[in-house]
Amino acid sequence: MLFIACGGAPVGPAAGGAPGVGAPFLVVSDRGGAWRVYEVGADGASRLIGSPEISDTAYQDGMPARLPDNRIVFVSDRDGAPALYLAAPGSRAAARLFEAGSDGADSAPAPLGPDRVVFARRGRGASSGSPRDLYSARLDGTDLRRLTSNPADEGAPSGSRDGRAVVFVSDRAGAPHLFLIADLTVSDPEAGAIDLSTASSGGRRAERAGAAGEAPATLSGPVDGGPILLADQSIIFSRSSRGAPPQLFLAGRAGSGMAIRQVTDPLTLRYGAREPVLREDGSILFVTGPVPETGLHAVYEVTAGGFNLNRLSRDHARYSDFTRHLQ
Repeated sequence: MLFIACGGAPVGPAAGGAPGVGAPFLVVSDRGGAWRVYEVGADGASRLIGSPEISDTAYQDGMPARLPDNRIVFVSDRDGAPALYLAAPGSRAAARLFEAGSDGADSAPAPLGPDRVVFARRGRGASSGSPRDLYSARLDGTDLRRLTSNPADEGAPSGSRDGRAVVFVSDRAGAPHLFLIADLTVSDPEAGAIDLSTASSGGRRAERAGAAGEAPATLSGPVDGGPILLADQSIIFSRSSRGAPPQLFLAGRAGSGMAIRQVTDPLTLRYGAREPVLREDGSILFVTGPVPETGLHAVYEVTAGGFNLNRLSRDHARYSDFTRHLQ
């Protein structure tokens, strides 16, 4: 069973505890003039990651994720189409995961078990904005596997620690919903994909996703995004309803259905909360914004239980910080 119970009490890593400040964390920022990945230490000092040049706007870096071996995988279009790169912590050097010319446009990488990465890919030559599918590969670029083959757009995957499951965002239901593939080891893992957004909305039961080639259904309801699988196998994700800025929610199994609980508060975070990222201590990073007066975004931290909200971006900064910059 993938999800644990999710009741009214705080659930998840570090619930109720103070967010940690010792471990470095990653941000995507235009503080140097171009979008780059930075590693920020406990003292607030930041180091450029995976790029020798800070302000060259000819290319953009983003969508970083820390791997189990502490390396950083991120996306850059420095060689043309967006591709996956690997960098050591604190290093400006980076190497492509796949050989140039052998891939399409890649995005949103995330660890999948101890030695794989899951990511979204748009086929070579496809126009910007065309649908993507999910793939996985070993961290040396070998054993590439296609995980989805649906005409809808699939993105923002998050893999389980054991490498067996992935939760992701797809518009195959008509609007961006969360979907779960619970077992990637079976012969046709996508056949059992479950719409978690439907399962957690209005008490409706989960339904099997449309098969490849089927037209997506048109469903009303919330717009979900940016999921992360926690160590206890519950999910933190962003949800927006009725056009309001998104907030973070926690989802878990409750009896035969799904239960969700709101983590962040729109009264405190009136510009929303999205792109959650799990820190090593179990706290959650997320981005809020844009602030209407400035158009800027900032990174905050909170526990999975919704406690100890803490701004990590500098106050009054004239640049934007994102956790991943997924757009």
